[in-house]
Amino acid sequence: MITPKYRTKKNGVPILSKKEIYAIAEEFVGDFQPAALVNPQPIDVEAFLELYLGMTPDFQYLSHNGIYLGMTVFNDTDKVPVYVPQMNCADYISAKAHTVIIDRRLIEDDRQEHRLRFTQAHEGGHGIFHDDYFHRDPNQLSFLESDTAPIIQCRTDMGSNQRRVDPKYWTDKESMEWQANAFSSAFLMPRPSVRKIF
Repeated sequence: MITPKYRTKKNGVPILSKKEIYAIAEEFVGDFQPAALVNPQPIDVEAFLELYLGMTPDFQYLSHNGIYLGMTVFNDTDKVPVYVPQMNCADYISAKAHTVIIDRRLIEDDRQEHRLRFTQAHEGGHGIFHDDYFHRDPNQLSFLESDTAPIIQCRTDMGSNQRRVDPKYWTDKESMEWQANAFSSAFLMPRPSVRKIF
C-alpha cells in the first residue's frame, strides 16, 4: 500500500489542492488496480476498502431520513449513533477503528449503486487523509476527556452545497469533506481512463 505525502495543519487536517488529490488518487488506482489506468473499467471499490486499505465495511441506518450516507470510525468506540427503525429511535452501537459504515438505504435500492460506490470511495478518502486528525492514542491519558466519538459523519448535502464558496473560509470539517469528495471522484474516474474514453 502506498503512503501519500502531503502537508497538514498543526491539528492534522491535510492541506491539499485538487491537483494533489487527483495525483494521489491515481497513485492508489495504479497500485491497487493498474489496468484501470490503461483500459477504462469499474474500480472494485469494495475490495479497495476492505482488502487494500484494511477497513471493515458495515451497513446500518445512519438516520431516520437518509441525511447521512456514510461514516468512518477512527478509534474503537461504543458511541456510534445509528437509527433503529424497528424502535423508531436513535441508539449507539460499538465499532472498531477503521470501520466504514454505509447507510443501509444505499444497498436496499438498486438505483443507488452510483451513490453507494461514491460514498464507499469517499469514506476511503477519509481513511487515507484524516486518520491523523481523528486518531487518539488509547494509552495516552488526557485531562480533557471528550464524549464525542472519533468518527466523521458525511451528510448528503456536504460537498456541492457548501455554505461558503471560498475555501479559505471553510471549517476543517468542510475541508475534509471536500477532500474526500475530490478523492472519490478522482479514484472512481481516473483521468487517464477518462481521457481514453473521450
